[in-house]
Amino acid sequence: MTGPLSAVLAEVAAGTPTVVEMARRTGQPETVVRAALDHLVRTGRVESVAVPIGCPPSGCGGCASADGCGRVPGQRCLVTLSLSRRVA
Repeated sequence: MTGPLSAVLAEVAAGTPTVVEMARRTGQPETVVRAALDHLVRTGRVESVAVPIGCPPSGCGGCASADGCGRVPGQRCLVTLSLSRRVA
């Protein structure tokens, strides 16, 4: 693996917290970093886990803060990324 994939994988391993920061540190556009992360998740190199951040199970319609929390319906929620354990 070379290029953007290895650079983004190294950023995940280093614990870089956001796509924006990964893009800045690697010199890659955010779109490339997002595509690399998607590929790494699809191939099992990185695990992606949704993080519940206090949203009700009923979604935004049942939330008292629906007008002011900043969450855009239809967009992805916060996720954590971690390296996958490779089985030999």
